Amino acid sequence: MVRNGDVIGYNRTIMTVEDIRKRLETLNRGPVGGRVIPASALPAGTDRPRRAPAFDLETLIPGAAVAVGASACYLADRNVSAVWAPGGEIYDRFASAFRDSGSAVRADAVHESLGACVSAGDSALLFVDLETCGFSGTPVFLIGLLFVADGGFQVVQLLARDHSEEPAILENFARHLDERPHLVTFNGKTFDWPFLADRATHHRIKLRRPTGHCDLLHVARRCYRKLLPDCKLQTLERHICGRRRYDDVPGSEIPGTYHHFVRTGDATRMRDVLHHNFLDLVTTADVMAAMLRSL
Repeated sequence: MVRNGDVIGYNRTIMTVEDIRKRLETLNRGPVGGRVIPASALPAGTDRPRRAPAFDLETLIPGAAVAVGASACYLADRNVSAVWAPGGEIYDRFASAFRDSGSAVRADAVHESLGACVSAGDSALLFVDLETCGFSGTPVFLIGLLFVADGGFQVVQLLARDHSEEPAILENFARHLDERPHLVTFNGKTFDWPFLADRATHHRIKLRRPTGHCDLLHVARRCYRKLLPDCKLQTLERHICGRRRYDDVPGSEIPGTYHHFVRTGDATRMRDVLHHNFLDLVTTADVMAAMLRSL
């Protein structure tokens, strides 16, 4: 490369600055000088259409947009046995433990909440797990629900495709809670339920109070704290359920993954977030079954 005043040379091709200016004017279909050319001034066919994301939500996560009041959200509704091979076996264990534990549940400090679930009946139980943008006061963008339907587990995941859809997922959750008013969570008395109640209040959405709430973290601490390294859900999943997760998205990365999805429309990693939420729900039910079997 040779530089000499207004001349830029490469091998034997010599272009002056004026040559370069004219070339750029041709390529940009107009004078160069910082002026923005309106789309209406361009010849027909030169305005590029916006391309849809290569990895869109509907392709990666089968579901549909549903209208809720004046808003909408994305809903993925799946039978666990149909989409995950161990799902049928897990439900069979749960149904058997639930059926056989009615007379065995002891009304003491450890098993009182389990007894309340058995008394309510499995059709009244609503397993809930949230994915949020952070701590209290930030939006919730995914509400995962698991319940018994048609002789199996059904998972419904309510996803806000952007922050404006948070009211829609909360209103949809309120409808599910009306139908199944007994909550089952893991750390839900400290996190999930207060979070949902706070966000519903923020959006002036009426949310009924559950008729009962079994927080399995509290039961797990009483049952397993002397036997296991800790009582985290995935620790119970390994030691109690006999499963280990691989390539699971870390919880600390979930808010950032959601922000990337909202910004770009690329749902590639959101599929991992919904799968993480799906496994948390099924594992919570499986842990509950193991607790009932141990009575």
